[in-house]
Amino acid sequence: MSVSHCSRRQFVGTALTTSVITIGGLVTPAFAAVESICRFTLVQSIALPIDSAHIKNDFERNLSRILQIIEKHATPYDWLAFDDAPLTGHAAGLLPATDVSLGDDDLKRLTSAALHHRCWISLGAVRRSYDSILVLSPQGQLFEWPMPPRHAPLPLTGRVPKRDLTLPIVVVDDRRIAVTPMDVTAKFSAECIDRGVDIMITMNSSSGCVTPPTTQAAPSLSMNVHAAAPWQPPGCDTRGLGRSRVLNVRGEVIAECPTADEHVLVLAGL
Repeated sequence: MSVSHCSRRQFVGTALTTSVITIGGLVTPAFAAVESICRFTLVQSIALPIDSAHIKNDFERNLSRILQIIEKHATPYDWLAFDDAPLTGHAAGLLPATDVSLGDDDLKRLTSAALHHRCWISLGAVRRSYDSILVLSPQGQLFEWPMPPRHAPLPLTGRVPKRDLTLPIVVVDDRRIAVTPMDVTAKFSAECIDRGVDIMITMNSSSGCVTPPTTQAAPSLSMNVHAAAPWQPPGCDTRGLGRSRVLNVRGEVIAECPTADEHVLVLAGL
């Protein structure tokens, strides 16, 4: 496992390596390639750890990095999948939820990026002080759900919302795409069957998280998006990070990031 380190000044502007995997024929075709989703792009990135001494600046740098990645790697009808905490990472100490919330102006910057590049974007973020799952469409539409309870929640202080256990699903061309934290996937196995999920995107930024096992509820395509191994708090166990990969319905790995470091894995030929 390679672990690199960047200063705060170097953080924005550091390039991500990329690999493109053609998976046509390895899975049941999920989409037509016109005005739908042409490619899935798994973004294995790192969040600058939020320091309580300069929360606003660190949060802004993380947001700028996400926008930079979108600018460089998005093409029309891509789906860019980030992990569940690309704006904050799993901080070593408690953070006030209000201080790390994605405000309306910041959300507009992400929405504008989705509109400009005509791409889908999924990520976890704190929104109105609540840990949330966000999906932005190429038309700038926002889909938003409360983050389900999980083994390793963000260390936030403030309001704790009532949790909605409904599986977050976006329907595109009659195909159902679910987006959820990786460590609660097993809780949704029955709902995956009942609601006919075709593609599952699971997100993780916490060390020690185990990739969920394949069950009879497994969709035709499962994507596990991890945060990269670097930039974790000092003393943090990085096992379980930097292993982004794609599995078919039988649980066979058909694509994976070649490194635990930052990387962009592009799935083509759907």
